[in-house]
Amino acid sequence: MNEIITIRISKFLTDEFVRQIAQKQWKTDAPPWVNRSRQYIFDEIMNENDCFGVVATAANRAVIGRLHCVRNETDPKLWYYGDLFVIPEYRRMGVATKMINAAIDHLSDLGAVALRCYVEPENAPSRELQASVGFSEKNFETFNDFINDGEIMYEMPVPNNLTVIPATENEAYFARILFAQNKEILHAGDIGFSEWRELLSLNDRSEKHFMICKGAMPVGYMKINGPDGASEARISMLFIAKNFQRQGIGTFAITYAENYIKERGFRSIAVQTDEDNLPAQKCYLKCGYEVYEKGNKIKFRKIL
Repeated sequence: MNEIITIRISKFLTDEFVRQIAQKQWKTDAPPWVNRSRQYIFDEIMNENDCFGVVATAANRAVIGRLHCVRNETDPKLWYYGDLFVIPEYRRMGVATKMINAAIDHLSDLGAVALRCYVEPENAPSRELQASVGFSEKNFETFNDFINDGEIMYEMPVPNNLTVIPATENEAYFARILFAQNKEILHAGDIGFSEWRELLSLNDRSEKHFMICKGAMPVGYMKINGPDGASEARISMLFIAKNFQRQGIGTFAITYAENYIKERGFRSIAVQTDEDNLPAQKCYLKCGYEVYEKGNKIKFRKIL
């Protein structure tokens, strides 16, 4: 069968899709069964939690499969997927894999770190499916208020799609906007576009500038200073776009900085934050840094 299959992601499924899901999954579109799909979403919204559905449709917009994703109530970086089905005519065509991969790509955009599912031990096809897309069997843990009926827990890391590129004058626009979002917590004055262009165009061996990107999109900036002959380098500036904070991007940037500095022969890395910048302090402590001086500035160091 050579047919175009469309994968849609939405929190608010259309009435058409909800009725089709009930008919295809439970063989009836009677109101109680239609409401079953609606209730999955309704309950999460009413609990102020996040969720979304993934729906596979054929060329005629007929629903051929779906799955549902829910965010963990206590750990917003952990998600669950369940209620997966594909109609018999489209099984063994990779539809389930496409839906799961679409969910993973979407979760990466949301800043998720891990995706979990639960499988009945006797469901060999499902267990094979989880292994094929990258899930690993884990010790059982509960998720929200789900009831354990003897299922096996599977979990996989969600790719963060993060990269680091050198920041040149061509990235001045992005650096200016990101800095403006963070200048209050940095206790810094304005830096205009022309100043950023000049700063990023300098060819200083001891000062390197980087953009942290999610896909092709810049979401953070970092500056590293390390004079030739010194044993210690430092992260002299690091900030992340407000909408992307608390998604592990700062930790990713710090790890990159450590590897970059170590490869260039430095034996330690230092950084300082303002005493009121608690999120940054927590991040460095989590990454294994130790405080070596306190005052208006909190100074951290890590031996590489």
